[in-house]
Amino acid sequence: MPIGQKQRVSQLRLLLYSRPLHPELFDIHREHRITKDKYEAQIWITGASHLIAFHRDDSTVTELIADASAMLPDRGRMAVMRLRGEKDHEIEYNGRIRHMMSFQVETMSQRLYESVHADLTDGFDKCELFLEFPQWRTGNLPAPFTFIDYEAKQGHLHVFAYHAFPEELTIIKTQSIFELI
Repeated sequence: MPIGQKQRVSQLRLLLYSRPLHPELFDIHREHRITKDKYEAQIWITGASHLIAFHRDDSTVTELIADASAMLPDRGRMAVMRLRGEKDHEIEYNGRIRHMMSFQVETMSQRLYESVHADLTDGFDKCELFLEFPQWRTGNLPAPFTFIDYEAKQGHLHVFAYHAFPEELTIIKTQSIFELI
């Protein structure tokens, strides 16, 4: 199954690679490219998940949220983390790129979830990297979505991602910094 189909929070992992990953592994629902003097980056929305590939010369760090059962390569894998609770992680690769990341998985009551979901979609729905998935809607629940925002400076890329899972009343928030060193 390509990465980018309907996912469940309990099966998701955050992975870090020291290389780019081939687009044929994914259902890419939206993509965005960032080009600066000293780096390039790609952001893919792959369902209620994402991939960020940060390239500096011949060095790459790729961050990916994917299902644990996804057929992904072992080569270049630097870290795998279950998406539970809160976690911070930092790694330096090849003396050229520092990746700092934190994530939070928040499960809420239905009333609170619906309120947060409405607040997020009201603010984000006109953004380029906001995408709802009405085909995965269940009953009267709102549609799952992914929203990614970023700040691209000459020396770093700061990415915020929100992934909504209405069936599980859960929002995953990630914050990632890719920094030149």
